[in-house]
Amino acid sequence: MAKLTFYFDRCFGKRLPEFLERANPPFSVEHQHNKRNRFPQDMSDDAWLKICGERGWVAFTHDSKFQHLEVEALAIKQHKVAGFAIWGAQMPTWDKVCLFVRGYPKMMEIIKSEKPPYLYRLRSNARLVKVNLR
Repeated sequence: MAKLTFYFDRCFGKRLPEFLERANPPFSVEHQHNKRNRFPQDMSDDAWLKICGERGWVAFTHDSKFQHLEVEALAIKQHKVAGFAIWGAQMPTWDKVCLFVRGYPKMMEIIKSEKPPYLYRLRSNARLVKVNLR
């Protein structure tokens, strides 16, 4: 398997993605605020989901409503995005890192075994639940 790229949407800000990137993980890190990709601050969810699908990036969001938003659910399906919605948008960065690390092995199992499109929700107990994209 080629080295994966994990993309963190603007809901994450800079702290978590930059922390992960500095930890030298077994995946590349991209995020909305990264100057390398020059994504506009007001980029629509559909636009960044399209990029993730085209580039084979795994998408991460804190948006708990993704499966209820018609445009986002359609974009995940249309662009064949592998996606994870992570609980804890209001939690301190350290708690987010801990949850991400706890969920990482299970997320990797899904990434290796399931063909996109899909969206899973990583809950506060590190349990992954598949989301029905309608």
